[in-house]
Amino acid sequence: MVKKISNNYKKILGLIFCNNINKSSTIQNIKRQLNIDKKCLLEQLENLREKKYIIQKNNLYFITKKGRLQISVVLTGGVYDIIHPGHIYTLKKSKKMGDVLIISIATDERVKKIKNRMPLNNEKRRVNLVSAIKYVDYALVGSEKSIFNTVKKIKPDIITIGYDQRHHIIGVKKLIAKNKMKIKVVKLDSPIPKVKSSFIIKRNIQKEKDII
Repeated sequence: MVKKISNNYKKILGLIFCNNINKSSTIQNIKRQLNIDKKCLLEQLENLREKKYIIQKNNLYFITKKGRLQISVVLTGGVYDIIHPGHIYTLKKSKKMGDVLIISIATDERVKKIKNRMPLNNEKRRVNLVSAIKYVDYALVGSEKSIFNTVKKIKPDIITIGYDQRHHIIGVKKLIAKNKMKIKVVKLDSPIPKVKSSFIIKRNIQKEKDII
């Protein structure tokens, strides 16, 4: 049985987990993200280290396997070209399912392949847009080759699939089983299913045509 820890410690572990993705888990980064006194933070980090939830190498902190068991990581993905209420609803609902919410942003080339057009905002800009949403703990550009490469990199506890996404849940579950991973897959609903980026773009194009 995994011993439960406080939400404050979970928040620190979550930050370290996210920072480990891009190898930037320094005391300065953690302090800036938590906005707390350095002495207090050092004491909490030392407590986590003594419990073997984290390890320290030089100036960097890393979450251990034991520490990883203390947090629930949720992964979801999408294009996020135009942020709309449907996205916010999905992200909020996804965040409630765990302690850490990671977003995989579709690459520009993948968007072109799926939608037969380039996105209005490039992948870097879309990462920045999604990162600014309060429910999101970390956003990254997904794999160019396979969506599942990001799953193997993050190793989430839960994968949420948006109401408007075409992923076949059975197919995703088969990939999870094939890779011998234990991940829960959840298909989300939406109170506003007709709100989609593609609809917004088409509507604006039509308005411009009407004006002309």
